[in-house]
Amino acid sequence: MADIFDKLKSGLNKGVASVSTGSKTLIEKAKINSRIKTLEDEKKQLEELLGARVYNLYMEMEGDIPRSELVGFCEEITKRTELINEQKQRLKELDEEMNQVIGNTRIGPPVCKCGHVNPEGARFCARCGSQL
Repeated sequence: MADIFDKLKSGLNKGVASVSTGSKTLIEKAKINSRIKTLEDEKKQLEELLGARVYNLYMEMEGDIPRSELVGFCEEITKRTELINEQKQRLKELDEEMNQVIGNTRIGPPVCKCGHVNPEGARFCARCGSQL
């Protein structure tokens, strides 16, 4: 009898741990997505300012545009692009972590290595007899 309760307790603890980890991961992913959106908006704004500056310099100078006028904008745009890429990489890492947690936690009915979907609570495969 105690063995049944231990198994039940163990199963519940695993379930709670995976839900907890999943919730934290989803919250962190939402924060990262928000950060990416902010960085993309900033980058777009910088690109628009750069374009306006290039046009104004072109109209004022009627010739070559000095590179020194544009370097600051370009460096800031590059920084934003790098930050966006870092955040996207972190999202991939979180997805991998989440898949690992979900992969270790069985969801739904047990599936045998032969591919047969067995009823919940089955200990052996109904098709081939393998232990699940």
